[in-house]
Amino acid sequence: MDDLLNLFSILSDKTRLRILLLLLNNELCVCEIFAALDMSQPRVSRQLAILKQSKIIKDRREGKWIYYRIDENEYTKHLMSILSLLPDWMSGDAEFINDKLMLQKISTIKSKLSSCECLLTGGEKLGE
Repeated sequence: MDDLLNLFSILSDKTRLRILLLLLNNELCVCEIFAALDMSQPRVSRQLAILKQSKIIKDRREGKWIYYRIDENEYTKHLMSILSLLPDWMSGDAEFINDKLMLQKISTIKSKLSSCECLLTGGEKLGE
């Protein structure tokens, strides 16, 4: 019962839920996450730390970049059954739609670059 209550507590935060929806099918660099959400890096990092501490996501370092993905463990198997339903439920939600569009723009820009540095240093702005 405590695990279930903890899970719903985590899902009750809008930012954490948005992060999980972004990670649902993708491993993402932290810079991609905060750019897609249009939030500051410290705010996103705080929520990522909570998700990581809860063993819902895991990270890996590649050079100076940190990539996040949903962890594959017994706990997240139950979570995935809930999360997999959310894209349909939220298909009309403006914020969810915007997050997906921003992630698509980021992916397009990133595919033209050798790293995410432009997202962190303000080199090329998204949407321009």
